[in-house]
Amino acid sequence: MNSTDNKQEKQPDLDQEGLLHRITNRIRQSLELQEILTATVAEVRSLLGTDRVMVYRFNADASGEVIAESIYGKRLPSLKGLNFPADDIPLRIRELYLTAGLRSIVDVSGGQIGFSVLDWQGSGEILANEQTINYRSVDSCHVEYLTAMGVQSSLVVPIVHNPSSKEATGNLEVTQSTNPNPQTTSELWGLLVSHHAQQRAVSEREVQIVQLVADQVSIAIAQSNLLKQAREQAQREATINRVATLLHTLPTMQLEEALGETVAAFKGSGGRLYLAPSGASRAATLFTWGAQPVLANPERNSHIEENPIWQQYFKPSETDGNSIKAIADLYKEPLLRVIAAEFRSTQIRGLLVVPLLYRQHFIGFLSVFRDEIETETLWAGRIDPDRRQLQPRNSFEAWQHLKKGQSIEWIREEIEQAKALGNNFSMAIQQHQLYEQVDLLNTSLERQVQDRTAQLQQSLQLARLLSKVLDQIRSTLDLQTILQTIVQEVRKLLNTDRVIIYQFTKKWHGKVVVEAVNGNWLSVLGLTEPEDCFPDEYAVQYSQGRVRVINDVSWAGLTPCHQEFLENMQVQANLIVPIRMGSELWGLLVAHECRATRVWQAFEIDLLQQLAAQAAIAIQQAELYKQSRLAEAEEKERASQLERAWKQQKALFSVVSKIRESLNIDTIFTATATELRQLLGADRVGIFRFYPDCGYDDGELVSEDVRVGFNSMLAVKIHDHCFGERYAPDYHKGRIQAVADIYNAGLSDCHIQLLEKFQIRANLVMPLLKGDCLWGLLCVHQCCAPRHWEETEIDFATQIATQLGVAIQQAELLTQTQQQAEQLANALEDLKQTQAKLIQTEKMSSLGQLVAGVAHEINNPVNFIYGNLSYAGQYAQDLLELLQLYQRHYPNPYPEIAELADTIDLEFLAEDLPKLLVSMKVGADRIRQLVLSLRNFSRLDQAERKPVDIHEGLDSTLLILQHRLKGKSNSPGIAVVKEYSDLPPVECYAGQLNQVFMNVISNAIDALEQRDEERASCGGATLKSEEIADSPSQITIRTHVRGEAGAIATSPQLTHSSYAVIQIADNGGGMPEAVKRQIFDPFFTTKPIGKGTGLGLSISYQIVVEKHGGSFKCISEPGKGTEFLIEIPIS
Repeated sequence: MNSTDNKQEKQPDLDQEGLLHRITNRIRQSLELQEILTATVAEVRSLLGTDRVMVYRFNADASGEVIAESIYGKRLPSLKGLNFPADDIPLRIRELYLTAGLRSIVDVSGGQIGFSVLDWQGSGEILANEQTINYRSVDSCHVEYLTAMGVQSSLVVPIVHNPSSKEATGNLEVTQSTNPNPQTTSELWGLLVSHHAQQRAVSEREVQIVQLVADQVSIAIAQSNLLKQAREQAQREATINRVATLLHTLPTMQLEEALGETVAAFKGSGGRLYLAPSGASRAATLFTWGAQPVLANPERNSHIEENPIWQQYFKPSETDGNSIKAIADLYKEPLLRVIAAEFRSTQIRGLLVVPLLYRQHFIGFLSVFRDEIETETLWAGRIDPDRRQLQPRNSFEAWQHLKKGQSIEWIREEIEQAKALGNNFSMAIQQHQLYEQVDLLNTSLERQVQDRTAQLQQSLQLARLLSKVLDQIRSTLDLQTILQTIVQEVRKLLNTDRVIIYQFTKKWHGKVVVEAVNGNWLSVLGLTEPEDCFPDEYAVQYSQGRVRVINDVSWAGLTPCHQEFLENMQVQANLIVPIRMGSELWGLLVAHECRATRVWQAFEIDLLQQLAAQAAIAIQQAELYKQSRLAEAEEKERASQLERAWKQQKALFSVVSKIRESLNIDTIFTATATELRQLLGADRVGIFRFYPDCGYDDGELVSEDVRVGFNSMLAVKIHDHCFGERYAPDYHKGRIQAVADIYNAGLSDCHIQLLEKFQIRANLVMPLLKGDCLWGLLCVHQCCAPRHWEETEIDFATQIATQLGVAIQQAELLTQTQQQAEQLANALEDLKQTQAKLIQTEKMSSLGQLVAGVAHEINNPVNFIYGNLSYAGQYAQDLLELLQLYQRHYPNPYPEIAELADTIDLEFLAEDLPKLLVSMKVGADRIRQLVLSLRNFSRLDQAERKPVDIHEGLDSTLLILQHRLKGKSNSPGIAVVKEYSDLPPVECYAGQLNQVFMNVISNAIDALEQRDEERASCGGATLKSEEIADSPSQITIRTHVRGEAGAIATSPQLTHSSYAVIQIADNGGGMPEAVKRQIFDPFFTTKPIGKGTGLGLSISYQIVVEKHGGSFKCISEPGKGTEFLIEIPIS
């Protein structure tokens, strides 16, 4: 060896303590193993002064890879990242490395190999004998192997790892006398290797130092493994917590999202959650995520989980318990050959199936799929032209080994995690099914309550009707009024077409004395029946109290005369109840159904019988009614009070129920205001909220229910300094104000002026307290006249205000708890919207075909209609003139003709028909223009490059966007100024160019609408006329031809390099430079979520620049509007 080659070849001073101190500090400072190994090889190489120090790690198949390396200059080539086969280090040598702690030293030039063995049975020091390093001749193959690497001297020390011991002791201080004592559970983790390109002697001291470093590396490996295990455990627990959160959210359990989270946790490509059917009430349910098998015979088994082989293989028996099946490669499972066929068309190879059980009850399967992978390995064997490698053909050229269709083994930790997730799914699904059962029972109970309530309401309604009829009957002695009241109320209650009372005037003959008719049915008042039309036995039976029910007159077996009589009255079903005065038949109470047949219900028959009896009593005892009138009035008042009390309690119960059912404060406010206004019969009920930190001087109505005809106060900002100064402290203490008349209540003038502004004449105001804070007011207004508020009304409104205070407090608490959940939901919704918008962008390519097809299909019938409207108008005019001739020559037509003429209102028809035809012609012409614009815009017939009129495309786009240019209630319209010059036909893709015009003009409209909204928010609800006149919203479109030199060219000056220039400008707010630089970037948008995809201008840029070879520029400054400059080559 030449000692003068370089400084590195000198044997350095072996600073053992410094080296160990630096490596120990590195282990303490970083728990990342790769960083520790990289620092270690650098420190050892620097200490030993050798050309290369590396860490070689064994793989599971005994092959190995160089994972860390330090090289001095370029004295040796790098081996980092290369793999070496297991045969390079024989099994016998690997066993000696592990069991005896063998350290090997090779001197290639001297042909010697030395071994040093640790005393594993003792303290771990080198055996104490005369020769601690025993040398012998080295094998020739070993020499050739090292020579091919360019190595002349090497030192190899094993790195032994004991995974069964405590991975980290927490004490990194080591001395020369400490060394891990490997047991039967130890494993040979790797080798710490030192290579030198020249002959070099290795001392015992160096062997000891490298061994101590290897021991420190072993400790670092243990600590790194513990860190890795802790991180993986934390990640698994976090996954389980996220899935549990999704699963245990009632009443909407997010099974699909939980499945997706589970698949992601196992790095799967897909998954399934199959819920087995439960009896006849619940069918099988399947949730899927990601890649899925394709069923070969879906008719036989709609789900793969229902395949008998799947059931036999994966469904646990009663003794198995929750048996998880983890299959790394399903194509290697003989029992799953039929199942594997369903996965042939996919990349799925691995399968993890978790049976879901709850208390030994089978619920379903949770399955996770893994795709096959490709493995890539770089093996050592590169041919290196370096002259220092004396045998280049036996050198280490890197060659790549690629394996396809490989599977990934399921590890124990994954199976444990799957078991925990399966338990969460099982419990959550079982709880949700129990929740659904309870909800179903509650729904059934609620339906029963509703049915019973409906029955009670019907009974109450019948009682009210009877009470009302009796009240009206007893309130007068006029028989006609009594009978008219009966027929009107019966018709309303039965919702039938006609109700009459037929009075007998002589034996079995009579006439209709009163009627109530709904709609345009014939009046039969005063009608008498034909002679000898009704058999005498009918009257006898009616006199005996018989009720006749006819559901269909055509199938009732009536005499021809009787049936014809009913048909003339347009009757298809009727109900007849006799009115008897003792044993004498006075008349009949009859209900007619004219629209269709009808099945009369028992309660309807009973109602008619009761009313007939009441009519008889009224007729017979009119005098007695006068005596009992006072008592009846008292009874009615008592019933009314009970009814009001019942309604108040019902309304209060309804409000409380809504508060319990929903914490949506707007829903609660709306329902409460509606219920309270209707129950109290007030003109307005509003819920007023004070603005925070306003001193109770400012606020607005956040919910309102107002009677038609009175102004709304909703969202009107109210400032009342008098209230904050004089009344707020009392309301904070619970004051209730009941004002019968605002002019006689001692109110301040400013307060009266405010009430007058909203037409308030009387009001009832209760405080809304949120805890100890005055949140707002519950206001009940009477606008039409003064009103005396009763004590029961005040008490009821106070109870409602108390419940609203509770609801407000609950709703605000809910809002605070839902903010984080809402943020997550918004993120998910953003992702879904992005996906939907990308899909929508792809669909835009077919929009032109759709629009052109629709325009073509509409155009043909519209042209036919438009072409024939002139003839139709002439024909109608001829017919009307003919009709006028008939009327002039036959002034007295037949009654039937006169009746029909009155029915159809002939005079109006003759006057309106020509106007109608003119309107139809105008409408058809408008449709033709719109169709033409759609066809011009879509340009389906010009999908290739063809010469087209640019102005025609611009005008079609403006016509389609006309609805956005018109003014609205809160903003003025947008003016369009067109400054077109003479453009020759431009050869282009017309449909795509129209899309560019649509995107640019739409963005200009958006910018102007945003400017108007900002001006409106500053100046009020609507823009002032002065602002509109000073700066109206305007879009300007200019076109001209630009020649080669950039000047505007005329048609005779056109050259091959002439361009058609389209300038589209708006006077909106403009854009800053930062925004302008990004407007053509894909997915960049300044619009809110859901308003734009960020693709419009990006696609337009591609169409103009890439498809047409033109230019697309944006000129904009804040406050000066925006102008887009489009240049298209003319030919």
